[in-house]
Amino acid sequence: AHPHLKVGIIDPRSYRVAPSVEYCDFIIIDSIEMEDYWRSAKKPIFRYVEYPSIPYITKKHEDKDKIVIGYHGNTVHLDCMSESVTPALSELGEKYNIQLLAMYNGRPPIPGASRWCPENVDIRHVPWSMSGYIDELASVDIGIVPNNLIYTEASKRDVTTGGMFNYSDDDYLLRFKMPSNPGRFIIFGKLGIPVVADFYPSALQYITKDKGFVACNAQGWRYCLEQLIISAKLRQKMGTNLQTLVKEEFDFAVQNKKIVAFFEEILRG
Repeated sequence: AHPHLKVGIIDPRSYRVAPSVEYCDFIIIDSIEMEDYWRSAKKPIFRYVEYPSIPYITKKHEDKDKIVIGYHGNTVHLDCMSESVTPALSELGEKYNIQLLAMYNGRPPIPGASRWCPENVDIRHVPWSMSGYIDELASVDIGIVPNNLIYTEASKRDVTTGGMFNYSDDDYLLRFKMPSNPGRFIIFGKLGIPVVADFYPSALQYITKDKGFVACNAQGWRYCLEQLIISAKLRQKMGTNLQTLVKEEFDFAVQNKKIVAFFEEILRG
C-alpha cells in the first residue's frame, strides 16, 4: 500500500517472528548472538544494545569486612547458576563474609529449597524495580552475570557427537539463549561495579583485559570472585574500565548517532 515506506522489526527475540521478518526492510537487534541468528533473514541489520536508562555512578571501592555480590535478572539464570556460581559462593562463604543481593521479580528464595541458594552466604532478596538499580544495586561490590543454561550430561555424551567428533570429558558445551546480550553487565558498568560473567558470546566479546572476568565452571567462578573479594584496588580498576567501555560503546548518545547513519543508508537504498 505504501511502497515508499521502510519497515523494520526491533528485537525479534524468537524464531517465531521469522514469518514477519520476511516482510521487513531491516532488523534491529542487540547482540552478536541475535545478529548471527538473524543473518538467515538476509536483511540489513543494526545492533542497538538496550538496557534500563539509569545514570552513571562514580563508585569508590574500599576494603571492607563484608562483601556484597549483586545479581539482577530473572529466576531462570539464578536456577541455572546452581552448578557454577552457587558452589563457588558456598566455598568462598566459608572464608569470607559475603552477602548475595538478588534483585528479581518473584517470591524470596527459600534456603535449602531454592537450588541456586549458596550455603555460608547471607542472601537478601530485593523485588525488581527501576528505583532498585540506584537504591539497592549500586551499593554492591561485585556483580555476577550468570547467563548460560543447564544441559544434561547425556546430551554431552550423545553417541553421535561423541563417536564422530572426538568427545572428551574436558570438552566445554555451552547453551545460551539466542537473545543473550550485554545488557546485564552494562548496568553494572554504569554503576562502576566490576563483574564476573559466564562464558557467552556477548561477554567474551566485550569483557576483555582489565574490564572484568569471565568464567564457566565452579572453580573458575571461585577464583575470579576471590580476586575481586580480596582487592578493592582491582574492583576499582575493573569497575572503572567497564564504565569507560559502556560510555564509549553503549551510551545512548553514541548509539543514536550510529543508528541515524544506518537509517540514512536504508533510505538511500
